[in-house]
Amino acid sequence: MNQDAMMTESDLDAGISKANAVRWWAFFVVSIIGVFLSGCYWMVNGDIWWHLKAGELIRETGAVPDVNQFTFTNPDTPWIDLHWLFQVGVSWIYDLFGTPGLILVKSGIGSAVFAVLMLIHRHKVPGWVMASVWAPFISIYCGRFHVRPEMISHLLLSLVLAILYLHSKGKTRWIWCLIPIQVLWVNSQGLFVLQLAVLGAYALQCQWWQWRESKEINSRTVWGVVALCFVATLANPYGIAGAIFPLELLGKVGGEHREFFQRLAGETIGMSSFIDRYGFDAVFFTPTPRLLLFTALPVVIVLAVTSLRFKDDSWLYKSLLLLGFGYLAWNMNRNASLYAIVWGYVGFDCLEKIFARYRGRVLARDSEPFQVTGFVAGIVFLFLGFSTVSLTIDVLQKAELDGSYSLNRRAGLGEHPWYHHDAAKFIAAIEEEATVFASYNGTGFAGLVIYHGYRPDAPFSKRVFADARLEANSIPVLVDFLEFMPKGNVDLKDAEAILDKYNSKETILAFKNGELLSHPGFKDALIDSTRWRSVYFSDAPNLHDGMTIFVPESMADRLNLKIVPVTMLRLTQ
Repeated sequence: MNQDAMMTESDLDAGISKANAVRWWAFFVVSIIGVFLSGCYWMVNGDIWWHLKAGELIRETGAVPDVNQFTFTNPDTPWIDLHWLFQVGVSWIYDLFGTPGLILVKSGIGSAVFAVLMLIHRHKVPGWVMASVWAPFISIYCGRFHVRPEMISHLLLSLVLAILYLHSKGKTRWIWCLIPIQVLWVNSQGLFVLQLAVLGAYALQCQWWQWRESKEINSRTVWGVVALCFVATLANPYGIAGAIFPLELLGKVGGEHREFFQRLAGETIGMSSFIDRYGFDAVFFTPTPRLLLFTALPVVIVLAVTSLRFKDDSWLYKSLLLLGFGYLAWNMNRNASLYAIVWGYVGFDCLEKIFARYRGRVLARDSEPFQVTGFVAGIVFLFLGFSTVSLTIDVLQKAELDGSYSLNRRAGLGEHPWYHHDAAKFIAAIEEEATVFASYNGTGFAGLVIYHGYRPDAPFSKRVFADARLEANSIPVLVDFLEFMPKGNVDLKDAEAILDKYNSKETILAFKNGELLSHPGFKDALIDSTRWRSVYFSDAPNLHDGMTIFVPESMADRLNLKIVPVTMLRLTQ
């Protein structure tokens, strides 16, 4: 018998490892660097400013907030702030390193998410295959790569998947790490329920293994960890109220008022609503829906092949993951990042099992490797083909952009120009305790006003009409917020009546110029009104993205505020 025929599987593994390790690590490093660089763009998340203010207050007072402090329309109503640990962290980073620090940390966390997922199958699949298959999922993930609390959820979700993978391979002690992860998660973001869902799906799989006696797994231990993780959700400042809060929020944004909240936050629009609104062909011209469609098919194929042909013994767990996270992505596009993590993990794990089958056939000198190789190559090139088509469409679309700042991403570690810190500081410096109606791309500017203007113990503190916290703003308030400018476009007195309904103090009005120009009746009535005076005007970086601030005439007289002409708004239609 020749030496080749006497090779054992361990001999083959050693040979593969020595021959491909450098190339695998090269593709791994390039992929992770790609994720990191994808996150290094101007910060464009409007929510970050009220998060920073909350973190600043928690650090100053040593207490987690339990009542709403930032809006005057819902003053002192209950506020369950499960983001408090995230807020403390980003507040500390911002104080030390500013916006560049937040962007770099965010990019690092996103890179860690995919590093964990790729390292699960280290050296088991060629590096170029790994990079090719993960590329479209990374692209989906980077579509919503902002400094937000869910970036902590993404990292913890990847760790949960890795720990359960290790448990399925016999490294059972790791599963106890899920309990402290649950405690950390419940104090960082409301998506802590995802661990319970993933762990529950894995527990069902373990129960199946035990019933079939196909794997030596103690399902009682897994169910015990599930129970302890449920108990761990109570380890938050709000106890049972915090533990059940995600259900309350889900009922709010996913119930009968779903379409209403979609008007406030486009990120809550699901695929079905997207298709109803824009038509099915729009899927192919929008990056995230297109990639969701392109990646779903090959993942379902490889799961079906490993389950039916190769008798993958974890088919139940993987199927539940695909169904659950597919449902989340279908119902809200903000969940596309979760889809990218879980569907990418399942798809690649199935592909790894196909490669393992191939290696086993090589050892047995079977004729099937060619068939397996052809199938794997087809799947890989399917991913590559979809990614290439998607990238080409994006390049062609970007070539048609007019170059405006809007929300287009720009590489760098700075802030997007529409943050308008100067305008927020101007409002904060007004020496009266006034309230603020701020409308700029929805409630984006309100967060800046909160950050610069809210001072609980200062005499000139500012509160806003509504901000981006869906959990802290009532539906009637949000309805009035959306109707304020349309009503004022017909009759300014109707808009003023909304302010008078909620507030006894004088109110400062702050608007994006583009929104004023889209409501010409409201704009002209404000300019001509004897009640309001324009005291701030900006047309940078362009007129539509600039801001105008109005204050009551009596306030302008008391504080000797200079009247600023807004001629450009008059001339532009």
